[in-house]
Amino acid sequence: MSQPTRKTCDLVDARDECCCVRCGRSLYSVLTFSRHHRRMRSHPFSGLHLPGNVIDVCGSGSTGCHGYIHEHPAESYKMGWLVRGTSDVLPTEVPMLTALHGWVLIDDAGNWTPYEMGENRK
Repeated sequence: MSQPTRKTCDLVDARDECCCVRCGRSLYSVLTFSRHHRRMRSHPFSGLHLPGNVIDVCGSGSTGCHGYIHEHPAESYKMGWLVRGTSDVLPTEVPMLTALHGWVLIDDAGNWTPYEMGENRK
């Protein structure tokens, strides 16, 4: 499977409220949006296309927030929009800053849980 399933896309869209995780813009108000893999496809693992690794962002891989994430990897790793593929840490264990909900952990069931930044950061 080279893409997330329709079920995964539906769970991600519901969890992210059809808004860009980084800027909060409604995906209905932008020309282009995409589903970004936090741990990139170049570092495949069993959960590559699961909701805990996929987020909604405006733009494509080179435009909008999706492009910003790839152009600013140091910041994106710090904010959890990217997860290192060379680590044993799963994306579901890496907190992520969201425009709508602040710091959260996301899971493979399509949910998010608030994350207190005082906790040990992975």
